[in-house]
Amino acid sequence: MANVQTDDDTARWSCVACRQRRDECVCAFAPRLNMSTRLIVIIHAKEWRRTTNTGHFARLAVKDAEVRLHGSPKFLVNSAGVEAASPSTLVLFPGRGAHPLNAETIASLQRPLTLLVPDGNWNQAKHMMRRLPMLRHARPVRLATPSLDLSALRRNRCAGRTSTFEAIAQALGILEGRAVEDELLKFFRKILERITHNSRRGKRHIVKNRH
Repeated sequence: MANVQTDDDTARWSCVACRQRRDECVCAFAPRLNMSTRLIVIIHAKEWRRTTNTGHFARLAVKDAEVRLHGSPKFLVNSAGVEAASPSTLVLFPGRGAHPLNAETIASLQRPLTLLVPDGNWNQAKHMMRRLPMLRHARPVRLATPSLDLSALRRNRCAGRTSTFEAIAQALGILEGRAVEDELLKFFRKILERITHNSRRGKRHIVKNRH
């Protein structure tokens, strides 16, 4: 897990682990799954501070999952321990040349697998794929299944794009089994429920203070 500093002002009212309001903390609902696939989420530094970011929840849901930051002026992204050129290292990105992530694609790959997930908006993710050797040299895969009918925390301009956590859940469902996907999505639905409730409460507070 990455040791990422939070702002002092944010830390006063939010849980350090899930970054939600302390009274809306979702840590107790995290499944903390054990699995053979190594999961590493590379989050763009600008994305890290956004309240709509979902990639950071992976470190709560999956035991030993890692979050690494890219784009910070203070330090370079850590690529230690990642054998990018290994056939068993996959990067989840639906770009040109990406193989569909299915049983046929992974059948011949030696286990355990490493799944790298770039997390940012579309342009940030594309730049990360070009600039970071551990992403550029890994084997790109894409989800062949349609996106799920879940609430979105932000508006997607292109149909079919999903949140990072939703994509992680679907990918691990293919790599580790449907039960893993079900547990992750159960957690994600609880996250959406809490965040939506918190957002609505915040809006009511703003309206009340205007009168």
